[in-house]
Amino acid sequence: MFSSIFLFVSLAVAAVQALNDWSKPCLSGVCSYDLPDSTESSSGSLKIWGSRDAISDITVAAGWNIINCSCSSDELAQDVRLVCNNDDPVAAGCSHLYEGSGAEGKIVRLPESCGKNAFARVARAWIPDDQSIPESISGKIVRRNDSRPQVKALTLDTNFSAVDPSKAGPVNFAVQGANVKGASADIDISSMNGNVERDLTGFVGNAIDSIKNLDTFNFNKSLSPQPFGIDRTVNLFNESVSCPPNTASLTVDANANATVAAIFGVAASGRFFPFRVNDFAMIIRMSGDIDSSVTMKATASGTLERKLPIFGPVGIPELNFRGVFTIGPTFEVNGQVSAELDLEADMTVGLNYHFDNAELVFPDDKTGTAGNSNSFAIDDTPLKLSVSPSVKATGNVQAHLIPSLNLSVSAHKFGTGIFLNLDAFAEMDLSLEVSGESTVEPTAAVTSSVASSANSSTTVFLEDSGASLGGCFNVTVGLDVNAGADADFFGLFDENTQVSLFNKTFELFEKCFNNQKRSLAVNSSLASASLTKPTELTCPTAGSASSISVIDQVVKAGTIRAVPKV
Repeated sequence: MFSSIFLFVSLAVAAVQALNDWSKPCLSGVCSYDLPDSTESSSGSLKIWGSRDAISDITVAAGWNIINCSCSSDELAQDVRLVCNNDDPVAAGCSHLYEGSGAEGKIVRLPESCGKNAFARVARAWIPDDQSIPESISGKIVRRNDSRPQVKALTLDTNFSAVDPSKAGPVNFAVQGANVKGASADIDISSMNGNVERDLTGFVGNAIDSIKNLDTFNFNKSLSPQPFGIDRTVNLFNESVSCPPNTASLTVDANANATVAAIFGVAASGRFFPFRVNDFAMIIRMSGDIDSSVTMKATASGTLERKLPIFGPVGIPELNFRGVFTIGPTFEVNGQVSAELDLEADMTVGLNYHFDNAELVFPDDKTGTAGNSNSFAIDDTPLKLSVSPSVKATGNVQAHLIPSLNLSVSAHKFGTGIFLNLDAFAEMDLSLEVSGESTVEPTAAVTSSVASSANSSTTVFLEDSGASLGGCFNVTVGLDVNAGADADFFGLFDENTQVSLFNKTFELFEKCFNNQKRSLAVNSSLASASLTKPTELTCPTAGSASSISVIDQVVKAGTIRAVPKV
């Protein structure tokens, strides 16, 4: 069962003094916003820049008091009334909103108490009929005479692509963020000069490099966020068939115990109108252990292929600059199994791996470097296998346990999904044959060490007969750590983009009996499929011998060799 799967997740970026200052207005064409920094919420920074006439500010720092605005609404579009806090709008800074081509089409910074988005487009500006001012605001207005200040009205939304850049020029943005405390940063825009070819240089590359050097991006130095776990029994397949006077069945179970710590850093840059992301990168660092196993017990023959969810998806705190850039992570575990069997067998194989500060960048840079793949190692692995061979018996079984981190990336109205899979798999391939005539107990169990004894052969004789067992067994395990996407994202990557961090298959056990040897192909991939019913199971072949133990031991990591790639 899944006795303990822990996921420690955080997004991390360079944590230095940010430029967002609520006491200073954004009237120079550059404006920053920091997410509130707390222990249990996301944090990070968003900077926008353009001409002085393209960006403005409707906070108190720019001289404005918002009369009506919802701070709790999830809607990104709303009408607000506002009034300048001084009857000299030039001195107060209020006049900046209406300079140039006017307020409509400007990108404005919003007060923290007005909506949940940092920036909005002024879709419409007008003078409302309602000129009332609450006493709580009117008492703050500085007046040089008894004239009553004029209340303005704005329609705000995040439809940035509707802005005509010919009026005030383009507006660019850069974002980096985290879902842990301390990720606000001073974003350096000096290297960002428009739509350049992506090569992980400039802001995004520098941000990724700075993340690698953070104490919070080192599992030996940082405090882990609150983990979550699952504890359950997982059955991947269980079907039976009536074989009077008995019942034959095929059962596959997954037993797992794993600890996974993953830290994420992200950086992106682009422009508002028309909205486009010019550069994007995410860095992921992981440490942990996978201590799992798959058990199969087959007394029936047949074929099957099945894919099913085991756990989740479970949401993880998101990074959210509403209307501009959002990353929503989830964690899940899926299982896959396929088998084609014409024998009775009982097998348990471990899926045991350790990884320490493994690092992956998605998408990778032009050199094809994804990160440090040397952080993964196979651990001691238990293996138990027994069979009840008939006159001729064959079988192939593949099983996968796949913990996955899935990140829903939304940039304005455009989105994609990025996944990181840790695919731990096992495969058994065998072909057995009994020569002679016998169905009685074997004289002794067959045992073997691991791949080092693959070149030897053994003959197993059955009592009271001239029968012997011949054939070959091959058991492999492996780990495939890879990242990819499910849709195109501004031409930076698409559903065909694959980044491999680690992909190795290990020969756990290979043995041939009665001088038979063969080369067994290793195929760790299962076709992605929906939940499917197997073909009809059949009863075992008549005259099967009693169970023969082939191996029952813990295979030491030092004796396990990787299978050379073809």
